[in-house]
Amino acid sequence: MVGERRAGDLMVPLGPRLQAYPEELLRQRPGHDGRPEYLIRWSVLKCGEVGRVGVEEGKAEHILMWLSAPEVYANCPMLLGERALSTGPQHETAGGSGSFPRDPGGLDDVALGEMEADVRALVRRAARQLAEGGTSSLTAAVLHTIHVLSAYASIGPLTGVFRETGALDLLMHMLCNPEPQIRRSAGKMLQALAAHDAGSRAHVLLSLSQQDGIEQHMDFDSRYTLLELFAETTSSEEHCMAFEGIHLPQIPGKLLFSLVKRYLCVTSLLDQLNNSPEPGAGDRGSPSSREDFGREKSRGQRELEFSMAMGSLISELVRSMGWARNLGEQGTLPPRPSRSIFQPGISGPSLLLPSIVAIPRRQGRAFRQRAEFSSRSGYGEYVQQNLQPGMRVRMLDDYEEISAGDEGEFRQSNNGVPPVQVLWESTGRTYWVHWHMLQILGFEEDLEDVVEADEYQGAVGIGAGGVALPSWRWKPMTELYAVPYALPEDEDTTDSEHLSQAEWWELLFFIKKLDGPDHREVLQILQENLDEEILDDEILAELAVPTELAQELLLALPQRLDDSALRDLLSCRVYRKYGPETLAGQSVYPSVLEAQAQPQKSAVAARVEAKEASTQCHHTSLQSLVEGYGPAGKIFLDLERALRSEGPREGEVKPLLLQLQRHPQPFLALMRSLDTPAAANRALHLTVLRILMQLVDFPEALLLPWHEAMDTCMACLRSPDTDREVLQELILFLHRLASVSRDYAVVLNQLGARDAISKALEKHLGKLELAQELRDMVFKCEKHAHLYRKLTTNILGGCIQMVLGQIEDHRRTHRPINIPFFDVFLRYLCQGSSVEVKEDKCWEKVEVSSNPHRAGKLTDRNPKTYWESNGSTGSHHITLHMRQGVLVRQLALLVAGEDSSYMPARVVVFGGDSTTSLNTELNSVNVMPSARRVVLLENLNRFWPIIQIRIKRCQQGGIDTRIRGLEVLGPKPTFWPVFWELLCHHTRLFYMVRAQTWSQDIAEDRRSLLHLSSRLNGALRHEQNFANRFLPDDEAAQALGKSCWEALVSPLVQNVTSPDEDGISPMGWLLDQYLESRDAAYNPQSRAAAFSSRVRRLTNLLVHVEPCEASPKGRNRSHDWSSLATQGLPSSIMRNLTRCWQAFVEEKVNSFLTSRWQDDDFVPRYCDHFHNLQKSSSELFGPRAAFLLALQNGCAGALLRLPFLKAAHVSEQFARHIDQCIRGSRNGGPQGMLAQLQQCLESVLIFSGLEIATTFEHYYQ
Repeated sequence: MVGERRAGDLMVPLGPRLQAYPEELLRQRPGHDGRPEYLIRWSVLKCGEVGRVGVEEGKAEHILMWLSAPEVYANCPMLLGERALSTGPQHETAGGSGSFPRDPGGLDDVALGEMEADVRALVRRAARQLAEGGTSSLTAAVLHTIHVLSAYASIGPLTGVFRETGALDLLMHMLCNPEPQIRRSAGKMLQALAAHDAGSRAHVLLSLSQQDGIEQHMDFDSRYTLLELFAETTSSEEHCMAFEGIHLPQIPGKLLFSLVKRYLCVTSLLDQLNNSPEPGAGDRGSPSSREDFGREKSRGQRELEFSMAMGSLISELVRSMGWARNLGEQGTLPPRPSRSIFQPGISGPSLLLPSIVAIPRRQGRAFRQRAEFSSRSGYGEYVQQNLQPGMRVRMLDDYEEISAGDEGEFRQSNNGVPPVQVLWESTGRTYWVHWHMLQILGFEEDLEDVVEADEYQGAVGIGAGGVALPSWRWKPMTELYAVPYALPEDEDTTDSEHLSQAEWWELLFFIKKLDGPDHREVLQILQENLDEEILDDEILAELAVPTELAQELLLALPQRLDDSALRDLLSCRVYRKYGPETLAGQSVYPSVLEAQAQPQKSAVAARVEAKEASTQCHHTSLQSLVEGYGPAGKIFLDLERALRSEGPREGEVKPLLLQLQRHPQPFLALMRSLDTPAAANRALHLTVLRILMQLVDFPEALLLPWHEAMDTCMACLRSPDTDREVLQELILFLHRLASVSRDYAVVLNQLGARDAISKALEKHLGKLELAQELRDMVFKCEKHAHLYRKLTTNILGGCIQMVLGQIEDHRRTHRPINIPFFDVFLRYLCQGSSVEVKEDKCWEKVEVSSNPHRAGKLTDRNPKTYWESNGSTGSHHITLHMRQGVLVRQLALLVAGEDSSYMPARVVVFGGDSTTSLNTELNSVNVMPSARRVVLLENLNRFWPIIQIRIKRCQQGGIDTRIRGLEVLGPKPTFWPVFWELLCHHTRLFYMVRAQTWSQDIAEDRRSLLHLSSRLNGALRHEQNFANRFLPDDEAAQALGKSCWEALVSPLVQNVTSPDEDGISPMGWLLDQYLESRDAAYNPQSRAAAFSSRVRRLTNLLVHVEPCEASPKGRNRSHDWSSLATQGLPSSIMRNLTRCWQAFVEEKVNSFLTSRWQDDDFVPRYCDHFHNLQKSSSELFGPRAAFLLALQNGCAGALLRLPFLKAAHVSEQFARHIDQCIRGSRNGGPQGMLAQLQQCLESVLIFSGLEIATTFEHYYQ
């Protein structure tokens, strides 16, 4: 088996010098098919090292991944210990959720029982010590007890006893203890327990955050204490995430606390979901599955709860990150064109996926898909009710001898297990399967229009490009199967009568956001259209919602949602597909997207009005500022009038503030007006600041999103043109806001307000009231700002890991992702893969070889200053420590000719991962004496953490050098490089594990190679559909496709083409079987035709990706594929396949020569044999020169293996036969003599270049 192993476990290559190694088996759960799945912790290693990456810094990188039992046995059997030797995957049972297999040499039952008794005793002792606490000695005793409990908590099999003994309640009490040492020790214990049971930590922290006393009496300090506790127990290290150089927003404490609660809720629900059995898993025909119907429904309800909670977390995180401001603009972008994600970056019409040409077609019955059901048992009942004998069906899962994608005809059903009999085209015989495994296609006559469409499309393809797109059914031997994973689905989703489950749950998400009468009104609409008496959560999760009803709901929802929820609705997929703007071409209500464009127009209008009439009334300026917001703008004007009146009444202001909380756009426009030119808008700025000062006095106003526009306040504070009176009013307002809510003092600290206030004080000679106090207040929040940044990183990293986990579950089960806004979240994680924002400062620090005190002269943008080195010739260098993910667009040095011998003459640039590994030369430049600006690097396609500029030689033989400046330009760091690396790592690990599992199946039974085409097609089609649905552009999609192809197809091809102990490879055996059944395969109704079709599907699929790679053009790429994978893997696939084909041909020809070399009709028989091999090569691999060359080399190799006398006799036979053909054609011999001559000459061409060619020439003469 191909693949490096360590102590029996697989080492998976993730990138250059990176490998993943299975380190620990954490937990177990029942899978979607009722069989056990195991959570494996993979440790990332550096190639050639024994320790983990970064272990010296305590930041080891891990990947957590669920594996099925066969995958564990194939890739990491040592984690199961002796069980892997005594039992196989087929004997493994799911057991209870969370149960742990014994480690090698692990605990026996007696030792485990003793440890459980110890845990119970320690928990009782700790509870007693806490109750008697108060003295330092008792505190020390509690700490010792907790330390011992932490050691027990790190043992996986003891997880259950911690839940049973009330240890989680004890943890909550300790985490609330006023003694900081006890809190820290409890946090460490919780971390140790969470390593094996993430649900325990989520349960403790979620219960702690939702206590009534904490919720009702939460001030700044108590909230900070709780957030500090969250940060101690949820470390970013467990997410292996780093966002260095990426701008993270300033999230105030209350909003951050809300995010933490939502995050803990999601992790808790996810843990419950992992511990619950799959609905209807196992045999659907068994009576026990009927008895567990209620449990299946509860599983569906938990899935709905998790999806709704995850959608809420993503929605709030998108708003907190500031991504929601661009939702309207990006929601209108055209969809990414469907093209193969596995082609290596070559664009062109030939790579566009086939699309069904619109032609008149009969409207057959549309059958529902499995994705529209939340449980497989519900879908199985639907299939059982609608499937009739004679209907065509498609297999959705691999099941014993039948593979996913196989089609057949339904014959009958009974009460057995499995209950459904189908005549399968792939095998030519009947086989029994389960109801839930089938997709109904309909009767044959209903599918004729699909065949007609395929034929019509093929005719169009021939007329347009000269190449027909083959249909997906059985094809004649002379035609190829093309891009099988890219075949459009039979059903047209745009014409579907019902919403898919993902679309319905996305719509249900907004229905659940409604409160009171609005919620009841929408439920009434559902009940009236669906005739449902009671709509509880279980019924709502299972509803089949017609598209007409969805359109009616989308008309009713916008008027009932606040601004934030309405923006979410407008950006979601279900609204873009079924919303009123799609139907009527225009909105039926004032669109928020239009209103979002108004602040820019208003700001411009404000500048123009200020220039034309600077003395106009401030009320007119405010009116022009908010007039584009419709009713929300009117609310703000009413609020402003109430504030201007003498003695504003709270009864009049509070209702307006409550309405403004639902529609805050006018308020944000007011704050952002502070970023308009100061000189022309002085009166407007003063008016705005006085209104904001009055608003701060109302508690309801503190719930407005002040933090979203605080950057405009900082811009006004930093502007040198800001009027002194405006500056004074701004400082008074900020001081008042920070005094009322210290969260905003933290936000100001994160925005750098301290330095800005200091500069303002220096400019105005300290004569700014309360400026010193505001600066001190901001300075005291330094530790709070650090904690907020840490928590923001942890939550974002945790969300990314959960998204990757959902993608893996999606791959494993092929069930749809039903999480609302999942595509929105991925869209922003992939930002930067196609959009570049340039920035000037791309480095973290600059180091020089000498005179470090003058290094600042390199970046002061003053050409009159310079850095001068001090050392020997060739020892001078400048080292740049780049920000994470920054790709250099241009790197340049500024020099001056007047520096004479100090001016550089030759400069060499090196790149590396650290200062000790600067081994890669990126460029070398000779500097002309007249140069002023020397460009060293341009458009790098890989991120280099360290770049070093070495001055090797100076002009006129000078020793020291002078550099006048350093310029670096590059794209702004985004989340894309971080997410791309994680996505590719997880994809490579998942598919490498699967490739090894499939390879082991093939090694045990060569006949399973026939299922490989369907398996590969299912995996590739899944990734293609996922990319089309969720990934925003070609670069992100092709990064996924390349990782999948290299991790899955490359090792599979290498394994199936490698010979076994008998010297025969599985692929060689399959080719031999294909050649033997080739003559019978011309009958489409024969089993040989089905067999040859399977073989040709497999070989056509393996070779359809071209080995050549085109370099990307048009823009600087944000990553380099070669940084994660070995170069030239597609060509290695071709090399292994051609090598296998050549070895097979050589063996077949050698066998023929050995047995037939003395026959009188040897040459005609050989020519037929060669022609048969030639046609087989074209059928299997297409007209590819590499396989034709392998055919000739195989034939030549067989001739060279003959003894000399036999080879001479063969040459003589060929010479005589050719001479007879030539004489016969000259003398008017039988028809076809020339064709025989041509066929014979094609076979003889292999003699050229061989020693036997001399013998042939001798006999012919």
